Amino acid sequence: MKPAKRRAGFANLPQPRTSPFGRPFGNQWLTLTAALSLALGATQAIGANVLYNGDMDIISSFDGQNNPGPDGWYITAVKTLSGPNYDGADSETWCNVQQTGGYGVFFKPFQGSTNGGLNDYITVDLYQDNPATPTTQFTLSGYAAGEANFCGFIPGPTKALFVVEFLDSTGTVLSSNALDLVAAGLPNSGAGSMMQFTTPQYTAPANTATVRAGAFLIDAYSTTGAQSFFVDAFDLEATAPAGSPVITNQPSQTTVSPGTVATLSVGVSNPSGVNYQWQFYNTNIVNVPGHISGANQATLTITGASAADVGHYRVLVSNNSGSVYSQDGTLALVGFSFDPVIAVTGKLGDSYRVDYSTALDPTTWITLTTVKLTTSPQYVIDTGSAGYNTRFYRAVYVH
Repeated sequence: MKPAKRRAGFANLPQPRTSPFGRPFGNQWLTLTAALSLALGATQAIGANVLYNGDMDIISSFDGQNNPGPDGWYITAVKTLSGPNYDGADSETWCNVQQTGGYGVFFKPFQGSTNGGLNDYITVDLYQDNPATPTTQFTLSGYAAGEANFCGFIPGPTKALFVVEFLDSTGTVLSSNALDLVAAGLPNSGAGSMMQFTTPQYTAPANTATVRAGAFLIDAYSTTGAQSFFVDAFDLEATAPAGSPVITNQPSQTTVSPGTVATLSVGVSNPSGVNYQWQFYNTNIVNVPGHISGANQATLTITGASAADVGHYRVLVSNNSGSVYSQDGTLALVGFSFDPVIAVTGKLGDSYRVDYSTALDPTTWITLTTVKLTTSPQYVIDTGSAGYNTRFYRAVYVH
């Protein structure tokens, strides 16, 4: 159940783009938006965030590059003359804009060149694919900035874009839509100056099976000095067609003892004709006799929960009208302990609040501390519990 490769959760991954911006990709033109009034500042949430790991704070080594990148996302990089490149972008803590200790994505335009008039530009695509249905409306927002000498600020071929694309069941791009970040006022003072941009709303055309969203750096090259490009904290809001399932109860944070049963549930106001597909880190779950049941039902049950089951879960709920994703629910393990040492097993980078109570069947919990997992299990010592311990503990997922 623990995914070995994040690519397994993606449908029909394309080959890296090699066409320069302004030419058709897969016989489709990239529709470019540079409407500043639509680009700046946060917008009101209009539906449910489709993206897994939108804040980019969970990282992995399965992103297509030499260095770790955001888990559940894919990075492709290609140079005009040299071909595929494996150092086009990676995750770094110093370009994070949300949770303390999180990550953002560092694009490396300096991997491209214009030496001797030979333009070996680099194009880097950062994206995530998710199922989608026709007539669903999508809006992408995220944070971005460049450094003072970023080539995108120099008139020429380079484009820095937020992109929403729609693909059919064969992986063919039906339509591409992009927000030109430089035209929309991209800050030029480095990662610390990142600001939020929001695209217009795009409607999935007929035959849409997949929505692809992310940031593309097209035809970039090395200049001098500080010249990088940064992004973080993406949110792809979806408004499903009329008649689509409406989620009324989201999966919640669940903490159980190792070896026991864990359940995650979703509630829908119009359950007739609804299909369910639970996912673990953006990868579809299948039933495993004696261990996992309900992979295609409203309630997912995990029997004999272990460290391999710890992490983030969500469910895709669909009917003949459309589909919607639930919010993430998390599963963590914590041992029932009378001792002042508490073991918390969870996903590295996640934060948990450790509470205690002096009652065996508590109605009130007292916060002991909040920890961000740097190892799993991570041990928390209750230094305030001296002598014979009469405290009981729990761990609650924070973010």
